[in-house]
Amino acid sequence: MQVNNSLNANLIITRLKKSLKIKTDIELSQFLTIKPNTISTWKKRNSVDFNSIIAICELYEIDLNYLLLGKKFYKEMDSAHSTETVLVSKEILFQYILGTDKGLLDNLPRYNFPFVKSDATRAFQIMSNNMFPTLEENSFAICEEANIANLQDDKIYIIISRKKGMFVNRVKMISESDQSIQLINDNNPHARTLLFDLADIDELWKVKSVMSCDINNTSNLKYFNNKINTLESFVQKIKNSEKNYL
Repeated sequence: MQVNNSLNANLIITRLKKSLKIKTDIELSQFLTIKPNTISTWKKRNSVDFNSIIAICELYEIDLNYLLLGKKFYKEMDSAHSTETVLVSKEILFQYILGTDKGLLDNLPRYNFPFVKSDATRAFQIMSNNMFPTLEENSFAICEEANIANLQDDKIYIIISRKKGMFVNRVKMISESDQSIQLINDNNPHARTLLFDLADIDELWKVKSVMSCDINNTSNLKYFNNKINTLESFVQKIKNSEKNYL
């Protein structure tokens, strides 16, 4: 299931303008440092640039749940709907895999996906198209923590290995006694499968859903930090212009 299929780009844009206290699409495009017709394209395709949206929410402390779904999720709600999922974007993925920064997770953006019921969740940004068309590059795979003992054949998992990196594949157990699994790609299932030692797995996450980005516009494929820097620069220009005006 792709989350953006159930979202309404027009409503997201309307809520974003309301949260930022701006009135027009032109003002919003200036705020996001994008071309005005980009917002029109989002509306026509019913698809927004999630990187920009998440960066805006992080920078201005806008409730991402409200922006995407039109409602907020509070602590007192049912525990099945109160789990905050950490979003691991690709620019900090290497740092995440190393596992040396103990405070990293505390500084990453979070989102509440109502269909995720596990207490341990992650959303990883996909780095390649080896699982296309199931998972597209730059989309976010929304995952629940799994364990080796309960691995299911032909399901998609994200494997984090401090030694080897991140792998996104369907998996297949060779035998109950074997200490390795097969990793299979969706875009070339007949290619030679990769054998992966179970001992090299540090984290195992089962993919439950996908949040897609708009990858048709390459100008939108920017890292969160770059987008935040752009926004901060824009805000500073506004402040400077106000000083000059006064």
